[in-house]
Amino acid sequence: MSKNNAKILLFLLAVLMVGATYMYVFKPNQDETAKLESEAETLETKLKDLKAKEADREMYETQIVEFNEGFQEIIAEFPAALNQEVTVMFIKGVEDVHQGEFQIASTGLGAPQQFYTLAGSTDAEGNVTGGYTCEKAIFPISYTGSYEGVKDFVEYIMNYKYRMNISDISIAYDEANDIYSGGVTLYAYSVAGEGRTPETVDLDVETGVDNIFHGGAGAPAAETYEYDEDDGASIKGDHDIKIMLNNANNDATDGVIVSAGSSDTYVTYGNNDVASLEIKVYEEDGKNYMSYTIGDQTYSAEITSSDLTIYVESSQRVDSDDKNGVKVSVSNTTSVPVFFKVDGDDTTAPRFAMGSKSGTVKVY
Repeated sequence: MSKNNAKILLFLLAVLMVGATYMYVFKPNQDETAKLESEAETLETKLKDLKAKEADREMYETQIVEFNEGFQEIIAEFPAALNQEVTVMFIKGVEDVHQGEFQIASTGLGAPQQFYTLAGSTDAEGNVTGGYTCEKAIFPISYTGSYEGVKDFVEYIMNYKYRMNISDISIAYDEANDIYSGGVTLYAYSVAGEGRTPETVDLDVETGVDNIFHGGAGAPAAETYEYDEDDGASIKGDHDIKIMLNNANNDATDGVIVSAGSSDTYVTYGNNDVASLEIKVYEEDGKNYMSYTIGDQTYSAEITSSDLTIYVESSQRVDSDDKNGVKVSVSNTTSVPVFFKVDGDDTTAPRFAMGSKSGTVKVY
């Protein structure tokens, strides 16, 4: 090899070494330096921001406490769950509060559906975790009642302890009987999450019966009785208690008269609206007793027979101003069966209505 060729090869080798050094040593170090400088700049910016916030730390901590308290106050307006037990008690409470002025004919227990997650975070896969689960349920309600009762129901929902709303309401007016009826679509909401405990219902009654169509809570299995053969007609001639329902606007008698025989057993009601009659059948000192109450009037007596028979002598409505009637609730904590025979009631606007009942109670 000549000297010139050797010089050329050495030159090319030197160029190659310089290029390799640049590509594999200098450039990577330069890129890493640029990356570190960029990160340092970002951290410097973040540090400046944190220092600025640190100066206001006390203000931020105070606001966090205030916002958390405000948040808890808002979610306290919603129950922690929409369980059916609480819903049933709410529906029952509506009727108890309005005492015959607003009666629920039927309702549906809507299944809760999740519609939002509040204050949650998103993981790497895009799933929302933590936070509070917001659910809603729809309750369609069919009702009857007075005009004041419908208005009071709407106000009751507006002022209820938990947030609800009525999405739509229909009202039909029966002018002859001055009765309003229709349907309501009610939305209820719940917020479940950390620290929230679902409401429970403490019922001090026996639950579960063999036949849901016979009697009330604690009633025995369905049986046949001697009054079944004539649909209770024999009670009309032989009964322990008589309930008379007349037009309250007449001048002769009160609209509701409950009697166990003589005049000293009378419990009466003279107003032209629906009376609440409470009948209790209970045991005391090994004997069975019954009592009936309207307002502050009560009569009680010992039951000496094997059953308690009640004859309801009702009547047709006279006109649209005739609003008299009775809603009966029966609490029977004994083994004595209670039988009602309702006769002569108005078919389109009955004066007699059976409310809550427990034990064995049968209406013919």
